[in-house]
Amino acid sequence: MLAAVALIHVSVFSLFHPTEFTVHPARSSVLVVNNETIEGAQSRSIKSAAKVTGRNDSPTDFILSVPNRITREFHGKLEVRKEGNHLLAIVEMDIEAAVASIVEGEAPGSAREARNAQAVAARSYLAATHGRHQGYDFCDTTHCQYLRGASAIGSIGNQAALDTRALTLTYQGKIIPALYSADCGGHTKSLKEAGWPDDGQAYPFFGVACPIKGQQRGHGIGLCQRGAIELARRGMDFREILAYFFPAATLTQLQ
Repeated sequence: MLAAVALIHVSVFSLFHPTEFTVHPARSSVLVVNNETIEGAQSRSIKSAAKVTGRNDSPTDFILSVPNRITREFHGKLEVRKEGNHLLAIVEMDIEAAVASIVEGEAPGSAREARNAQAVAARSYLAATHGRHQGYDFCDTTHCQYLRGASAIGSIGNQAALDTRALTLTYQGKIIPALYSADCGGHTKSLKEAGWPDDGQAYPFFGVACPIKGQQRGHGIGLCQRGAIELARRGMDFREILAYFFPAATLTQLQ
């Protein structure tokens, strides 16, 4: 088994170029904001570098807002950094929590086996490409993977993460950065066909026929989300869906 990447660091809300955040506890959690404890209905405005954790530097549940713009709940630890004339919010979170969140952002409403295939692809991408940005691993946009807030117990994202826990796609003993797009337009592409350089890639993405002849949306490499939904509708499980879109890859359990 391959060693797991247990924690990742994700920059959230950067599209808003925030100069201020508001943070407050979620439900019954307790926050420590720069050594000050807050709980209940208390909140804190953050306009400079800060660290937010639970007691004893533990991960915790917190609600983070860019005032008048966006609010989401997260589980983990928060570091706010000053970068130029705005702030960066970096959430340290468990990789499985990130997978659940990505499934809810990338595959809402799709068939269960298609969501499970999406969960494995998302986990593989996170494990293979952590450290994509300088100073943190990922952003929460489609530049990396679209990530929403914390997934509730019993949610579709949480269930997909549990169904596929620690499973990744590997090729020649290495986890592959499993790419995916919304609609391949009827046939997925190899890196060469998409005009992408293939140097440094851990997997030679193959072009395969897709059961859906749609309108291409996205780069068309790897998993086609619409195609995965159709294959699930036809009775394929997530292992078969992944084998279809990632031929020569192997499902491997992380430690």
